[in-house]
Formats: sequence, C-alpha cells, structure tokens
Amino acid sequence: MLSAYTHVQCGLISHAAFTATETTKREYDLELSRCKDIEVVHSAGVNSLSLDPVDGRYLLSGAADGSLYIHDLFNTSGKVQHTCKAICKVERKSRYAHSFSVGSVQWYPFDTGLFTSSGMDGRLKVWDANALRPADVFQLGAKAYSHHMSPTATRQSIVAVGTTNPWVTLVDLQSGTICQQLRGHSGRVLAVRWSPCAPNLLASGSQDNQVMLWDVRCAKGALAKIDAHGGAVTSLAFEPGGFVLLSLGTDERMRAWDVAKAKALPLNFGLVPVAQRPLEVAVSNNLALVPSEGVVLVLDIRAGEPVGSLQGHFNEVNCVTFCPLTLTAYSGANDRTVLCWTSSPELERAYCAETEASKRLADAWSSDEGA
Repeated sequence: MLSAYTHVQCGLISHAAFTATETTKREYDLELSRCKDIEVVHSAGVNSLSLDPVDGRYLLSGAADGSLYIHDLFNTSGKVQHTCKAICKVERKSRYAHSFSVGSVQWYPFDTGLFTSSGMDGRLKVWDANALRPADVFQLGAKAYSHHMSPTATRQSIVAVGTTNPWVTLVDLQSGTICQQLRGHSGRVLAVRWSPCAPNLLASGSQDNQVMLWDVRCAKGALAKIDAHGGAVTSLAFEPGGFVLLSLGTDERMRAWDVAKAKALPLNFGLVPVAQRPLEVAVSNNLALVPSEGVVLVLDIRAGEPVGSLQGHFNEVNCVTFCPLTLTAYSGANDRTVLCWTSSPELERAYCAETEASKRLADAWSSDEGA
C-alpha cells in the first residue's frame, strides 16, 4: 500500500486508480471482526438489515417475532475492542410492533429521521426514528415479503412492495396512498429493487421464475420479462453502477443480467445452496455476499466465481448488508445474532496483540508491586 501511495505522490497513478485498487484488495480480505461485536438483543431470527446511508452509523434490524432494533456502530468508548449497543427498540410486546414476522426494513435514503418496515401482517410502516412510533401505516391487504425505496432523489417518496399478490404495489409516502400496481407476474412477488442510478427503473422477482424490469412512468407493462431461473426468484440486487442486476433463485443459482439489454451475462457462479425463501444479498463493486445456509458466500461478480465463505453463525443466515464507507459487512441469522465482518483483519490483529501486550505488562507491574 505504501509503495502504491508513493506512486500516487509521484504522479505515476491517479488517486482514483489508487482508491479503486485498495478498495478491491480490502474487499477480498473480509473476516469476522475481532474488535467489534454487535450486542445480542433479538429473541428471534434476524430477517432483515439496513445500514443508514448517510453516515453508516446506525444499523436497523427486523426479526421474525415482529421486533425492531437500532444499533449504534460508532466506537466512542476509546477502546479498541467494543460492543455496539442497541440504542432503540420496538419490542414484540409493543403496540407499535408488527403482529408477525418482519420481512424487510430500510432507512430513508437521505435522512436518518425516518425508516420503513413491512411484514407478514400485511402492513408497511413508516417510522419516526426519533419518537420510535409509526408516522404512517399502509394496509397492503397481503403479506409483504420485500419493499424498497429508491436511492435516487427524484423517486425518494415511492416505495415498491412485493406481496403475495402477483403484482408490485407502489406506495407514495407524500400523498399517503397506494398510487400504482405493476401487473405482469403470475405468482407472488418475492423481491423488488430500484436501480441505484436510473430513477424510474424497477426490478421485480417472482414465484413464477421471472425477473421483470419496469419503467414506472409507463402504463403499458414491463420493459422486459426474463425467464431467469428454474425456481422462484427470491432475491435481487443491482451492482453499485446500476448496469448489472443479480438474481438469486430457489434453483440454487445466481445469475447476472445486463440491464440495458435484459440479457444474461456469461458468468457461472456454480451451485449456491440457499433457503427456499426471500433472502437479502449485499453487493459491492466487486463482490456479492450471499446468505447460504449457515455461511455467507463471497462471489466475484466480475469473474463470476466463488472466492470464499464467511463462517461464524450457528444457524441459517437470512440477510447481509455492506457499508461502502467503511468496507464492512454485517449479517443476520436465525441464531438471533448480527455479526460484523471487517476488511482490515491484519490491522485488527495488530491492535489486539498490542492491547494484549499492554495488559500483560500492566499485570506484571501489579505483581511486582504486590511482591
């Protein structure tokens, strides 16, 4: 890294190239963090995670018992090793909690004062994060598997929801109404995802094995219908540039799609063992982090091949999220825990070794004084 930085100072490589190279190296180094633990607070499996996109500080989680928690990820203790505490909670016994399992949670893309949740009780809730009470509740009339708010400014108030109905429901937060239904699927809609760069482009995945691309301004139907999998489509994720869409299915395959052409890319990720239910996949510039039974599979989305797995959970993993600011990943599982995966394992090992050495030295001084 130092030699590369010297090349930057000498003008041999650009700052952008240096940043891209180091980011890529660090992403491939993901390991279970030795220094950061997430306080265990859930009494049921963790189904969904969302990291606030403003500072990457607050981790929102939703569980199978209808509860919601927010953890503060910043270390203000002054110690290298620390536990991130839950600072807000909506317990299952709260009258504001979901009646049944939470399927999806998401922070408002531009402000940490608002977040959304949906679940098996057929409700989409818009929460005031400060009061920790719903500011609005939408009755969807069907179990909600997935919802997503657009990360682009022009569509920031529209929430797409996938339910047991064979259409995508669009909810307008500003008007407080269900403003549109996108019809075309013939089965339950298990996954929805807005493009990170095209404000009107939405992708949906269904039990009918199809992925559909929609221009929400167009009332004539889907832009493209893709026979994506040999089983239900359970998860969708755009790569950060928005040019590639990844889909995961119950046929235990992950596929990559050229969004502009609606064509499959020649990538073969191999067999990806997954649960037969909706899952949350995280995607960085280079990698896809996929819940796969009791581990998180790490797949190279450029080469189209597996590069490893992250092991640490004791039960099925349901969701993964990735922070592009710190290059840190977080995963939630049926073992009721949330784990942190660091991209700087060597640095953490050095910190831990130094801390342990200081502790031994302090113990030695204490023993000498006692003698």
